[in-house]
Amino acid sequence: MLRPCALCGVLLALPAQADPAPDYYVEALFAVSTAERLAQVCAEGELDVEAAQGAAEEALARLDADGITGEMVTQLTGIEAGGGALQDAFMAQYGLESPSESAICAAAQAEITAESAVGAVLQDVRP
Repeated sequence: MLRPCALCGVLLALPAQADPAPDYYVEALFAVSTAERLAQVCAEGELDVEAAQGAAEEALARLDADGITGEMVTQLTGIEAGGGALQDAFMAQYGLESPSESAICAAAQAEITAESAVGAVLQDVRP
């Protein structure tokens, strides 16, 4: 039979289990990275760097408030899967499976008009 102290030593020696990334963090990463990709392809939109920085800082502040700091952020799980699901839904919403530049620009403009999280970090630069 293990004594309580011996059991504590065993538990402490186990690697820490990574926590799943909060939805707000995955959504912020998706919004900024998607806006950046849209702006790279579409000459009618560009990334609003200040807004993107603000969105990133807000997400990090929320993580901090939730007690997720430093090294813990790099160990969050589910970011790729969550971001992939958001990307798949976005592409399906706008029919971007085989996108043309005009389809990408239309998606960017729709996001700006809707004032979505993606649209909030894009700027319309049409003349």
